Amino acid sequence: MNRHRPLRSLAILALLPVFGVVFWLTAVVASSIPSLLVVDVNVHGLTLATYAGDSQQRVAPLSLRVLDDANQDATKAALPAPTSGRSLPTPMPTASSSPTPTPLPVPSPLPTPSSPVPSPTPTPTPGSATIAGQVTDSQTHLPIAGAAVAVSQGGQSALTDTNGTFSFSVSPGTYTVTAKATGYGSASQTVTVNGGQRANVIFRLVSVTAFGSLVGMVTDSVSDAPVAGATVSLSNGMVRVTDLDGNFSYAIVLSGSYTLTVSAVGHVTQSQVVTVKTGHTTNVQISLARN
Repeated sequence: MNRHRPLRSLAILALLPVFGVVFWLTAVVASSIPSLLVVDVNVHGLTLATYAGDSQQRVAPLSLRVLDDANQDATKAALPAPTSGRSLPTPMPTASSSPTPTPLPVPSPLPTPSSPVPSPTPTPTPGSATIAGQVTDSQTHLPIAGAAVAVSQGGQSALTDTNGTFSFSVSPGTYTVTAKATGYGSASQTVTVNGGQRANVIFRLVSVTAFGSLVGMVTDSVSDAPVAGATVSLSNGMVRVTDLDGNFSYAIVLSGSYTLTVSAVGHVTQSQVVTVKTGHTTNVQISLARN
């Protein structure tokens, strides 16, 4: 019995290299099958363990080389086969979602005053007024062109147009308006105007060069008594009435010839031609016959 023990030991020693080669081949084959079989190596021996199922056997720590080979094989199996010899470009990362815009700040409302601030009441400006009118000849009633018209306040002045008219824009108030023309005496009037009002003024200037005077008396042709209340008319439209003494008078008459007509109650109307000379007084005696 003791005689065969050395032989058995020698046989076991002789088989150790064979077992080593077998386990080495098993490890190489297992490394080509990822996630199924690996070689379990520890300091006490070599065993096979499965990592695919629920194994109750406690595996020994793997060597770094075996782990590196297993990771490379798993990576090659996960990647698609290349279509050419070129390496696949690394895909660029894509944004999972668009950036969220930053909200703009909302301005805070201004505080509202508890009570409105009263605005100043504007002072009303008085409206302008107008002074307008015409300058005419006192005897002929014709317009006088080029007559000078002036306003006492403000220093405004103007010349009348061909129709003898004038116009001023003034502030409300009281004014003295004066008109004068060459060969005529001047005349003045006081005018009061309110805002937006128009005041019309008529000036009748008396000529001092081309006029004369006309005076006369009307009497009864039978008794030679004066006829009071008789109407005396000139053909230019001027009319006078005799006084108690039967007298009438035209202080200023434009030089020229006129038809003088006299009428009275109980008497026959009578007409005659009279001539007025410049700077002279013409005296006329008229005797009316009874009806």
